[in-house]
Amino acid sequence: MYQHNQRLLLLSGSIATLMLVLEPVTPCLRLALAATNANSVTAVTASTPNPNQTRRLPAPMLRLMSEIPVLRQLVPTPVVTPPAPIPAIGVSSSNFSFSAQQNAGNPPAQTLAVTNRGGGTLIWNATASAAWLTLSPAAGTGNGTIALTATTSSLAAGTYNTIITVNAVGTPAITIPVNLTVAPAPVPPAISTSPSSFSFTVQRGDVNPAAQTLNISNTGGGTLTWTASDNAPWLTLSQTSGTGNGTITVTATSGSLAAGTYNAMIVLGSTGATTIQIPVTFTVASEPTTITLSPLLLAYTAVLGSSNPASQSMTVNSNGSWTANDNTGWLTLSPTSGSGNGTISASINLGGVPVGTHTAAITVTGGSTIRNVNVTLTVSAASFTISPGSLAFTATQGAANPPAQTITFNSTESWTASDNASWLSLSPTSGPKNGVITASINTTNAKPGNNPATITVTSGGVTKTATVSLMLNAPASSSATLTWSANRENDLAGYKVYRATASGTYGAPIATLAGNVTTYQATSLEFGKTYFFVVTAYDIAGNESGYSNEVSKSIF
Repeated sequence: MYQHNQRLLLLSGSIATLMLVLEPVTPCLRLALAATNANSVTAVTASTPNPNQTRRLPAPMLRLMSEIPVLRQLVPTPVVTPPAPIPAIGVSSSNFSFSAQQNAGNPPAQTLAVTNRGGGTLIWNATASAAWLTLSPAAGTGNGTIALTATTSSLAAGTYNTIITVNAVGTPAITIPVNLTVAPAPVPPAISTSPSSFSFTVQRGDVNPAAQTLNISNTGGGTLTWTASDNAPWLTLSQTSGTGNGTITVTATSGSLAAGTYNAMIVLGSTGATTIQIPVTFTVASEPTTITLSPLLLAYTAVLGSSNPASQSMTVNSNGSWTANDNTGWLTLSPTSGSGNGTISASINLGGVPVGTHTAAITVTGGSTIRNVNVTLTVSAASFTISPGSLAFTATQGAANPPAQTITFNSTESWTASDNASWLSLSPTSGPKNGVITASINTTNAKPGNNPATITVTSGGVTKTATVSLMLNAPASSSATLTWSANRENDLAGYKVYRATASGTYGAPIATLAGNVTTYQATSLEFGKTYFFVVTAYDIAGNESGYSNEVSKSIF
């Protein structure tokens, strides 16, 4: 605040005019005017050294001063700044709803308008809490519009909810719920037909075969609108289009067709559905077919477990096409169809066929003509004997093998033989029908005492066995061969061999050998004993060396 000096000026003239002059002064100066009474005014000036000093004014001045209103110090009014205007968010819709169908693309975008319902400048931004909702633009200043796009390509059928939040500085946020409904993709129609194929047969000169019916149904969804077509002039369809379930009458007309087999295709189609193809076969047979078969009986014989009997054949004389089949599992025909004259081979498979007589029939059909051939199969039990039923061998360990022995067998079929011992060998081990098997012994693979074995012979599904025994006796005595290094003395005369049944208890030598020999065979060694041996050298003067190192041998 400024402090002011007041100065009164008395102007000349008939009228006195009072002027108040305000001048800036230092803050420490203050002017005070006061009317002391009606006749005088006391002026106090801050510039007067003595603030209590007063000065009397003349009378004319007193009147003038009494007319002056009292001056009061003015208090300045504070300047009030008006508040800044506040923006407020306004939106065009309080909620949004989208709907779409799976695999049918995104629903149309929608628009959200943002306005400023307050004052000032609205600076806003918008966010969505779900990835499937896109906002564009997501921010702006002042009024604006936001494009809302729902992307449904990765969403399963169902209901989805999210929130759009619009924020602005200085004003509360606005939230707008958004709903998205994704409906399941519509199930397309699907064509179902019955039957899945057609077959017509006619003989030339006869009336056309009876018409057949094709049934059509929708096993999918929606509405089935179908079309039908074929690719053969001899085939006629009663309908070529329809909606929903329906039936088509299928007619085959032989007309001028030559004898033979004809193929066609009925095609059914519908928008959004898989195309169905239905094959049609039309067999046109020649005029009345003649068939002659020869022979009218095929007879087979076999032995149980033996090989299959030889195949047999029958001839077919016909003026048309024919097929052949049989009514049993043990008979096989080749070929099973033909045209005109031909030959059919009939083969037998004995697997699983028991002993006995079995019958079957071969049927050959051509057009309306049917001819049969009878078949018999007689399976007999196999005849198989072996002699003798057992073989016995005796041998001594270390001696020669015993003589071979034989088994003779009679069979109507081929045979195989085997044994279960390493010391026994058979020759031969297989052959056709009757034969002789030689059984040989190798005692080196046998143990002392009784060695049992079995020979097994199989023929025609029948198995026979013969027992074999080998008695291998221990030898009465055994031998041991001694070898040593030669003595190199010039006067060497020979060597002496000593034997004992206990280590170091040698008596007289068991052999005196002349010359520089280095080996000796000790014989008559008893089984179950251990023998000890040493060797000495002696010279021409009769002097004898000490014992060599001792060796031993156990005889078992």
